Amino acid sequence: MEEVFDESFRILKHGGRCCYVIGDTKLKGINVLNAEAFAESLQYSGFKFDRLIKREIPSKILPQKRDEKTGRFANSLEANYEAYSIEYVIIGLKE
Repeated sequence: MEEVFDESFRILKHGGRCCYVIGDTKLKGINVLNAEAFAESLQYSGFKFDRLIKREIPSKILPQKRDEKTGRFANSLEANYEAYSIEYVIIGLKE
């Protein structure tokens, strides 16, 4: 993703913004804070962190459940917990 952020920074004009949507997850019982990592990586690429918007996902087409042991997406009968019930919109500013 760092390459994507670097390229976004390269092609955007000054005053331009980038926007990424990502969800935190849990893998093998460990919380993976994707949104926090993305926000930090944006800054390493030269962007100023503008804001983070948190929003609940009421319904979606993508797989919604994961198997807690394997971390793989699974059907509702085999899965232990809900994946990506909340998503984050991360916005960076090129000054």
